[in-house]
Amino acid sequence: MSLLLAPVQGVGLKIKRYRIFNHQIDLVNRIDNYYVNQIVINDSTVANTTANTYTQIKSYSISIPNNDFNRRVVNAVRVQIYGYVSAGTGYVEVLINGSAPTIIKSIVGLGNSNSFSNTSNALIFDAILSLSGISSPYTLSINAYNGTSGDNTYIADVYGFQGLAITSTSPQTIDQKEAIGEILDEIGVNYALYSGSRILIYANRYTTANATASVSDQWGGGTSFNIPAGNDSANVGNVYTPNTDYGVSSPNIPTGYNGSMQATASAYVGASGDILLIGYCYVWFQFRLIQFPNGPHYGLIETSYSIWQSGSLAVQDTNALCGYSSPTGCQTFVNTIFNVSNANTWTNNVAAANFGIDEKYELFVGSSYETIFINLFVVVLE
Repeated sequence: MSLLLAPVQGVGLKIKRYRIFNHQIDLVNRIDNYYVNQIVINDSTVANTTANTYTQIKSYSISIPNNDFNRRVVNAVRVQIYGYVSAGTGYVEVLINGSAPTIIKSIVGLGNSNSFSNTSNALIFDAILSLSGISSPYTLSINAYNGTSGDNTYIADVYGFQGLAITSTSPQTIDQKEAIGEILDEIGVNYALYSGSRILIYANRYTTANATASVSDQWGGGTSFNIPAGNDSANVGNVYTPNTDYGVSSPNIPTGYNGSMQATASAYVGASGDILLIGYCYVWFQFRLIQFPNGPHYGLIETSYSIWQSGSLAVQDTNALCGYSSPTGCQTFVNTIFNVSNANTWTNNVAAANFGIDEKYELFVGSSYETIFINLFVVVLE
């Protein structure tokens, strides 16, 4: 139906706004450091010394990032060293800025050092070191020697994973509660199908029992999930998310909500002495199905949208009221206004989709993992 209608006395057209300004934020690291700042050392160059007093044979300059709110949350680094000797007894120590660091957990070795006599490559040091009070960047150095003059001590592999150390068996807040987006709604939309706060964690484990991570929003929604026990190499991190479609099938966001969207993330370990080292923690709000109320909607103008990760944004006609099953079920698509197949892609476009009069429509986001910006205008008859 054309918007160019003859005027009707007492009836007018009004443009109402609906906007989602939604961030995917990192509470520990920074989004743009996705591939950089968790595994801070991954060195397989062999170095050796015949010295019989501590001699520096490896050194690394490492930066500590702030998170997306420009606060420093990272507080620990796990260091693993592999090495061997030709004969005799080898000794190794780890220093930060030339001094012995505070040890959160000794795994292999005692404190910041260890002795060893293996003649083939093996793990000779493993510890989680505190970065509290350490300025960025810092220098992590490895010193070694052999107790027998003329015998070689070899340092073969050095790995380092940096992040937020979770050591408590009670929930520990990751950074703090924050507003990570906002909604402007002059239309009165309804949210359905997995709408609400979501979380993704990338972590290195030294745990004997399941750890737990969770996120909650200001409406009591969110999700909680277990991170299985394990002992990872310090050059490895694992991504953990809820097992279901981000943990909840019912909507958390109230109908017609205007205001900020706030979320709090937390984590804890399942046994005393366990440590979960979180390299990054993504928190965002997910929108899967945005339902417009029945009414004389003459048209919808979509002015801008962005979706992170592959997915689609489509307008659906739900006038048949047959219930939601899938985007290809008994509902009819009015227009698909977004589609991208490349993950980790931001797409910013301008598009339009026409609504018929007096029907019910939905915006469907066809991805289970997305961050979305929507800014649209609906023309209504009043």
